[in-house]
Amino acid sequence: MKSTVYDAIVVGAGPGGAPCAALLAKAGMKILLLEKNDRPGGKALTVSKEGFRYELWPISGGPSRNSRFEELIRELELEIELLAPEGAGLLLYRDPSGKYTPYQPPGPVSLKPEEADEVNRFFTDMASLSPQEVDALDEITFHEFVSRYRIPKSLYSFLGMEANIVSVVPIDLWCASEAVKTLQDVVRGGAGCYFKGGYGRLFEACADAVKRYGGEVRLRTRVERIAIKDGQVRGVVTDKGAFQAPIVVSNAGIQPTVLKLVGEKHFDQGYVNYVKGLVPSMGGIGIRYFLSKPVLEHPLYVAFSDDNYFDVERAERAKAGQLPEDVQVFMVVPSLFDPSLAPAGKQCALASTLCPAYAELKEPEIWWDRLDETVAKLWPELPKHIERKERFGAADVSAVTRDHVLPGQGGECIGLGQIVGQCGRHKPSAKAPIRGLFYVGCDAGGYGCGTHQGVDSGFRVANLVLQYHRTHRAV
Repeated sequence: MKSTVYDAIVVGAGPGGAPCAALLAKAGMKILLLEKNDRPGGKALTVSKEGFRYELWPISGGPSRNSRFEELIRELELEIELLAPEGAGLLLYRDPSGKYTPYQPPGPVSLKPEEADEVNRFFTDMASLSPQEVDALDEITFHEFVSRYRIPKSLYSFLGMEANIVSVVPIDLWCASEAVKTLQDVVRGGAGCYFKGGYGRLFEACADAVKRYGGEVRLRTRVERIAIKDGQVRGVVTDKGAFQAPIVVSNAGIQPTVLKLVGEKHFDQGYVNYVKGLVPSMGGIGIRYFLSKPVLEHPLYVAFSDDNYFDVERAERAKAGQLPEDVQVFMVVPSLFDPSLAPAGKQCALASTLCPAYAELKEPEIWWDRLDETVAKLWPELPKHIERKERFGAADVSAVTRDHVLPGQGGECIGLGQIVGQCGRHKPSAKAPIRGLFYVGCDAGGYGCGTHQGVDSGFRVANLVLQYHRTHRAV
């Protein structure tokens, strides 16, 4: 191994790894941050091509205010601007007549008095639950929680869409404690934030901060193995050589870390079985539309109906290729957040819908074609101005981010599913049963919506690692 010995090595510069590495470097630890891609960002990686700058798939964050994003920017003194324009997002709901209109939660004008009272009771209870009352919901799904109230079908469909967009899981698997806590944050702080220069700029800035605080960053460096001896982390072996450290923090996902980077032989079989049984979030499949003319007016769109949010039954039908007439659409237009992200007079629109997380998803053309049809129905002007389009699917997500190590896994949007049994007190521990090994990202240590959960994990895991480092250095 090389003579340089680091205090800790962080594997992966995604929304969990890059903040964690920067926070540890600021705390005085000697840090090496390794990333297999040519830039930081992970699932929020931002690329530049032919005058456009965009993420590989649609992404937007929340909460927009009083968030871990803002805390990270302050803590690391990052020169980056968080963008949270008013009215950034437009929700489109297809009513029973088949017409899409802007969605507003049902209120007193559209409801009978007894229905309005029940809707008010639901929203009041959601907003007023104490942290202790929220924690008590770890064992039930959000569907079970919502079923305590007699709410209109359109509101249930809206909540089903929220489960799909916020946590990328079916509503009848979404853990109620996670759902309520996350939605409380969004109600208080808004949603639909972005970063000037592209969403991935936040994590690029974190990697820069690692270097500014005395650490080292190596891009295009793939970790092939985490070295273990006598139950203790020793470092990592990469395609560019080996590096020593008594601590490794993996942002590669708990399943790829245990089953591939470390290897089953180093763990108790019960722990291996537990890791194999963890369930990923759903995956995303979509199309990048490069337009010769600005067609879209909002930075963020979500289109849904009573028929296309995912519960378990619908997800099972979709896996068999039985898709709804219109699929749910999540679309981001980066240049409507930051005009510098597209050439003058042009737009790039990133559209996606949910799919199984299978990196080996069969017949993705069915999904792409249905998404294309739905987009054309929603925005009939858009197809007239397409200069080119690029498709992406679960296999592309896996190739850029999480290695495919188990059937039905690899292409997940955000990591492990935020479902009952994997949230709250049941969240996988960020500390592995090997001395010096930690996980960071959406698999352990945090809560919340997508990248916000990754950043939250970055803070929490950095504190765990720093305490471990100080304790073991002292003894």
